[in-house]
Amino acid sequence: MELLKLSILSPERRLAEGLVVEEVNLPGTQGQVQILPSHAPIVGVLQTGPFSYKKPGSEPVLGVISTGFFEVLGNHVRLMVETLELKGEIDLDRARKAQEMAEETLQKANLDEHQFRKYQLKLQRAIIRQQVAGH
Repeated sequence: MELLKLSILSPERRLAEGLVVEEVNLPGTQGQVQILPSHAPIVGVLQTGPFSYKKPGSEPVLGVISTGFFEVLGNHVRLMVETLELKGEIDLDRARKAQEMAEETLQKANLDEHQFRKYQLKLQRAIIRQQVAGH
């Protein structure tokens, strides 16, 4: 059986380097991307969303990433992400509070375009974190 090697890097940590997996699922800017062995070479942009990978003989590992890039080349998948949290690392109370704060801030009429987008992304990330943690 052919397998993939997965490397995941963020500015804060290196989650995996050459981890052997059966598949990887990513939130690409064009939609969800599933990567299986022998995938065609590709480079893409990641958006905030849930991701997962599956090691042989085990349950999928779930998490949340926020923006970055990915590359698939010769059965090696490399992710370079801004932030990354695995399901077990997500603090549900903190995510709920972040959602409430973002929703309150977005209700204000005096936000400029940059601030509005910033809090939209915070709201999106908080909701996705709660969905993954409760999965």
